[in-house]
Amino acid sequence: MRFSTLGVQMAVLIYLGSELGKYLDEKYASEKGLYTAVCVMAAVGISLYQLVKEIPKDD
Repeated sequence: MRFSTLGVQMAVLIYLGSELGKYLDEKYASEKGLYTAVCVMAAVGISLYQLVKEIPKDD
């Protein structure tokens, strides 16, 4: 049950990162979508960090 929401959290975080990137690309007139790429990569990194942090460690 603990891991059932991690997929949804990851998807929402990545979606929000892409929307933030699109907004920044429009606001600052980036031609190649640089802000979108950076925001999506940051969101993926954060979501993977959250996933690793939630995995139980075998002591």
